[in-house]
Amino acid sequence: MKKIVAAVVFSLTALSVYGQAASLDEAIKNSVTHIQGGLANGAKIVVYQFQSHNTRISDYVLKEMFNLLVNSRNFTVLDRTSQEVINAERNFQYVANAGMVSDESLMSLTKIIGAQAIVTGSLDDAVSEYRFYIKVIGTETTQALVSFAGSVSKSDKRIKGFQPKSGGEKIGTGALNIALGLGSYIEGDVAGGLTITAGYAIAAGLFVTEALALDRDSPAAGVPGTIGFGVAGLALAYGFARPFIYNRSPKLVSITDSIRPNIVMVPDIYGNNSYAVQLSYTIKF
Repeated sequence: MKKIVAAVVFSLTALSVYGQAASLDEAIKNSVTHIQGGLANGAKIVVYQFQSHNTRISDYVLKEMFNLLVNSRNFTVLDRTSQEVINAERNFQYVANAGMVSDESLMSLTKIIGAQAIVTGSLDDAVSEYRFYIKVIGTETTQALVSFAGSVSKSDKRIKGFQPKSGGEKIGTGALNIALGLGSYIEGDVAGGLTITAGYAIAAGLFVTEALALDRDSPAAGVPGTIGFGVAGLALAYGFARPFIYNRSPKLVSITDSIRPNIVMVPDIYGNNSYAVQLSYTIKF
């Protein structure tokens, strides 16, 4: 009788462990393990697309899978941002769509790249949990070479960290940004924090120049201070707006992060050098 009771308890325990939802990181690692076991060593594969309710989650999963597969040293791994894939996409009309690319289109793209397989996946809402799916499609057929499915807990801290902030949280971050971009630094938005800090630093430098480096009789007197107030105002406004930009539009973030303010000396209408704000924009090829 004791043996039967022990067996029942063991079975229930095993089922509860087996049915327990994992974290997002655990799901990614488990899927990579399945890929390693289902593909031949040395295969050339492309980590291409992952669909979820949040683009930051999708980007995170793709990057983590790429890193784990590369570090396994079992495959030649490409991701969607590699130049080889980008060159293939230029001659591939299906990629112009913003949504998920069909399996048939992916197979054709994989052939153009010269890879043996392409990795896709999704994170779907299953009410009480998320379902994490990964599929590896072969070049010669649309059949899946590897398929993985697992449960991810909705309480996972990683996923919650990627969720859009509420309006109150964004306002709170904007208020903290008054302190040299502190709110953005706390949120993990280092680029935004540095931009805000740089704005305040430039403004402070202009105030110091106005106070110490210029005579009251100088034609440039008052100019650095006026520009400083303008720069400080822009930094303040940007600090409040940044949380709304950062948590809403990744594309707009990439645009604003490419803008760099600077202070330069330019001749005025009288031929005298004076301070001016210069905005530069970086375009990467």
